[in-house]
Amino acid sequence: MQITASEFHAVALPQELRFPPPYAENSPNPADYSYWWQLMRMVFDLPNPSAFPVLRGFTDDEATVVQRYIYCCKELSESTILSHATRVQVNWKKNEAGEQEEVITADFPSREAIRGTTVLFRQLFSTEERASYNAVRKMVGKHIHATVDDFRDQRLEMQKSWNGAHGKLRAHLLTAMADRKVCDARGWKATLPNESIKPEEMIKLFQYGDLIHWGRGAEELSKLSGDEFNKAWNTMHFLTVMAQLSHFYLGYSILARKALGDI
Repeated sequence: MQITASEFHAVALPQELRFPPPYAENSPNPADYSYWWQLMRMVFDLPNPSAFPVLRGFTDDEATVVQRYIYCCKELSESTILSHATRVQVNWKKNEAGEQEEVITADFPSREAIRGTTVLFRQLFSTEERASYNAVRKMVGKHIHATVDDFRDQRLEMQKSWNGAHGKLRAHLLTAMADRKVCDARGWKATLPNESIKPEEMIKLFQYGDLIHWGRGAEELSKLSGDEFNKAWNTMHFLTVMAQLSHFYLGYSILARKALGDI
């Protein structure tokens, strides 16, 4: 017997996008970029970052930081992590004793690719990094408030929308938020296990318990990944978290580029 199940959000796809998926032209798998932005449209309906009006007044140092953020996003967009069709399959087969045993098949990017992308991703994600999203959005926000012109309200509204989405993406899986939105809209009562996944905690566990440092979090990560299935399942969640936030950062880099006046 074969059972096939789909996530709840699948019934609401495809979604019409308000703007092309940022940097999809750099990927051998642009359909995957489109998938993530369809979920973004469903959950956040973010305004087109290319429509952000130019800001004036960036110092040379600030412009350097913003340009570094944009550069890192372009490099991140070329990572195989964002183009790989990540998946985990669970099958059962009879062993020599005639008993059913679980067979886990995980299709992940190479370990080297995951580690390398994790290091680059940290520069955008961590609030301790000089050219992180947090640093850049504060610079953009400062100049929005300092600039009084006909576009001030438009900038404020766009910045508010993007900042709000980032906070939610650090706290919840995008797929879980999309599933919940579909269920609520249709009046479906459903328990969504993925709602218990906390992206920020997952990132810290993998960054500091394995991929960048082997220190705090190592013991907890080891316990979470105590068997083959849990190891694969948690790795998939980590890659999912990196993907959703990476695509967000790519999108915001378009806004940042427009703020600087770069076409």
